[in-house]
Amino acid sequence: MKEYYYMKISKTPIIIWIIIALFLTGGLLLIVPLCMHFIYKNSKYYYNDEKFIIEKGVFNKEQRIIPLYRIVNLKAQQNIFNYGNINIEDKGQIITLKYVERPKEEMLKLIDKWESAKKQNIRNEVI
Repeated sequence: MKEYYYMKISKTPIIIWIIIALFLTGGLLLIVPLCMHFIYKNSKYYYNDEKFIIEKGVFNKEQRIIPLYRIVNLKAQQNIFNYGNINIEDKGQIITLKYVERPKEEMLKLIDKWESAKKQNIRNEVI
């Protein structure tokens, strides 16, 4: 079995929302960071030499598997708090991985696996 590499999801947006909720609304909007916490806690992004897997959902779990050879383009956006988004273009559709910690570094690691998969021409579809 091949080892998977997990991307970390940043907790910074939740902390920012907690601060906003406490100082600007006196705690009335603490439901927003609580909901964000459950969404982020139940989201996972991970990959190995052949595939990229996205798992999301609190009540309805959804899993999406993207073979690395199908990826056309990668784009990272990072803010001053060192978290941001990674956009994966997969043959006509764009998938956004939200709130990834250090997205530029994560994208570079993913690019290494992506280029390796293209060179090896790995085309094993995942069931």
